[in-house]
Amino acid sequence: MIGLEPQALEFDSSGVLYCPRYGDAYASRDGALGQARHVFLAGNALPRRWAGRSQFVIVETGFGLGNNFLATWQAWRDDPQRPQRLHFVSLEKHPLLGRDLQAAGQSPAGSPSDPLADLRSQLASRWPVLVPGLHRVEFEDGRLALTLALGDVLELVTQLQLGADAFYLDGFAPDRNPRMWEPRVFRALARLARPDATAATYTCARAVREALAGNGFDVQLQPGFGSKRQMLTARFAPRWRMRRQEPPQPYDGERHAIVVGAGLAGCCSAYALRRRGWRVTLLERASQVASGASGLPAGLLHPLLSADDNRASRLSRAGYLFSLALLQQLEQQLPLAARTGLWAQCGVFEQAGSAPQARAAGEQLARQAWPAEFAVFLEASQAAALLGLAPRHGGTWFARGAVVASAQWCRALLDASCLAAGPGAFAPAFGFAVEEVQRSGNGWRVHDGQGQSHEAPVLVLASAGDLVRLLGLRHAPLQHVGGRISLLQSPALAQLRAGISGEGYLIPPLLGAAAVGATYEQEPSGPIDPAGPAAADNIGAHHANLARLGQLLAQAPAPQVAGVFRGWRCVSQDRLPLCGALPDAQSSPRPSATVGPTCRICRAPLACIA
Repeated sequence: MIGLEPQALEFDSSGVLYCPRYGDAYASRDGALGQARHVFLAGNALPRRWAGRSQFVIVETGFGLGNNFLATWQAWRDDPQRPQRLHFVSLEKHPLLGRDLQAAGQSPAGSPSDPLADLRSQLASRWPVLVPGLHRVEFEDGRLALTLALGDVLELVTQLQLGADAFYLDGFAPDRNPRMWEPRVFRALARLARPDATAATYTCARAVREALAGNGFDVQLQPGFGSKRQMLTARFAPRWRMRRQEPPQPYDGERHAIVVGAGLAGCCSAYALRRRGWRVTLLERASQVASGASGLPAGLLHPLLSADDNRASRLSRAGYLFSLALLQQLEQQLPLAARTGLWAQCGVFEQAGSAPQARAAGEQLARQAWPAEFAVFLEASQAAALLGLAPRHGGTWFARGAVVASAQWCRALLDASCLAAGPGAFAPAFGFAVEEVQRSGNGWRVHDGQGQSHEAPVLVLASAGDLVRLLGLRHAPLQHVGGRISLLQSPALAQLRAGISGEGYLIPPLLGAAAVGATYEQEPSGPIDPAGPAAADNIGAHHANLARLGQLLAQAPAPQVAGVFRGWRCVSQDRLPLCGALPDAQSSPRPSATVGPTCRICRAPLACIA
């Protein structure tokens, strides 16, 4: 697997959970829960330090069996003064297999009942697919967020962007796993430390003490747990300036946001804010949700793989897994009527374009060794048994891939936003066409051109290509690409049980009509019709889409066209999303060749205004 090696559950001769890879036990032989409470919770003065906070962030090096996380979860749950939101970020290169996580609470010899059994069961039920990258798992209605960073510590810790209030330093012993305790790790952690952040670890190794002290931590020896005489605690209190920028602090202003656009991006933003207790005003120029490209009747959900696991692949993998978790979350939150027809986890087959490409795909997957639940190579005959119809070539099977009704997804997110726990209100306003965006004191005001306006301290623009007009970004690297999919009626396609992608894509009739697509049409020179490309070219679009059936299936049927979906994609030049704070291009000077980071959109120096 690419940089990730799962660990099977093993015990030593005395019944203690043991990792032969490093020749070390996972936790103190005097008790894992006792160690978690004494060394990591008490060593960071928890729960006292998080009392009354809106947010508290813990970073852990070495998730292991999850005992520290579970003990922290239990302490958070039992504390009436707990923070409103607890983030627990943990790095792990050798995660347990999902089937072993539940068993980690017991020894083979039969120990007393696990006091963390209920929480461990919840964790095991939401354990992610073991692939490299960041995995967000939420509990307690989103108030407790576990972010698992799976991969090599030195590769991941330098990429984290957060502000940490406490550190659990819990890798295997420094003499067994020295990479976890390298000075570079401590430099990276110091970059994340908020003022007065604390750290705790069971080890008193001299190299660890020196690394902490050399990176701005005031280190103290404390009584250890069980048979271990001493442990280390530390507080981030550098005597000199160590970094150019301080880590981010929790937002402490009025929790009210305006979200412009009720497509997938806007509805997801509104849902995420509502789960955090924000008041949200959602503005949409159309009369209903998902009136643009997000109104797609159904689409395929699957990741993009590459030989070098590039940025686009990592992003699509994270988005794919997060989307699956979000869809499962919505199923649990919504009544049956609101989630009916939302999605079908039927699997998706990504077919290679030719026999040589299929062989190359098989060789690539063999090298990368993904878990079978994530991606496996199938010959055409093997794929046919799963699809119900025979593809032309072999390719990659994503067993957890899905067909999703995009417009229904938007509606489900809005329904869940109305039900989300926490104070505040959710106010969608349809038919409100935002024509102007202005700064207003410490916030924002949006106008519709008819005398109506809304104000909020935070503004989220999720209106695709309209972003260019609203912000005057004349040189934004965005373009509109038209597209149509053909909705089909055919008894032959009723046999199709999963999605197929490759030279186009074929959607099975699980949520409605089968569909094939999609066209790519040039951006018009004049104003864009929000309803999509001109209807006069539907015949040509259907002809192009039906031709894709012959590229995807070994024996393509001759289906009858039942309808069309038309829309405009908003596409960046590098096909990656544009997300985050925008610069103030009007007040910032144009950058010279030596100026630092600039905005990808207008090339002005980065000066956050959102």
